[in-house]
Amino acid sequence: ANQIAEEEASAASHKELNERQEASLAKEQQLAEQLKEIEAKLSEATTMKDEVNSELGTHKAASLEKQEEQTKVCDDLQVKIKTLEASQTAEEEASAASQKELS
Repeated sequence: ANQIAEEEASAASHKELNERQEASLAKEQQLAEQLKEIEAKLSEATTMKDEVNSELGTHKAASLEKQEEQTKVCDDLQVKIKTLEASQTAEEEASAASQKELS
């Protein structure tokens, strides 16, 4: 009777151990699935970040190009203004000299 009780206790212990192992395995599988989901989300987020950075880089390049164009236009206008001012000054001096000769 004692041996039967020990065998039953041993069987119960093995059964409990098997149940724990199965629960542990199930938990491990659940964690593995969660890890895969997290890795997929991380990959997606990294891809989105790369796309945003790429668009930002393109935008910055376009903005810089536009700024350079605007600077060139301003420089050209400044040259034209100085040329016109010099021309106007020359005309005023010629006119003054002409007025002086007439009088």
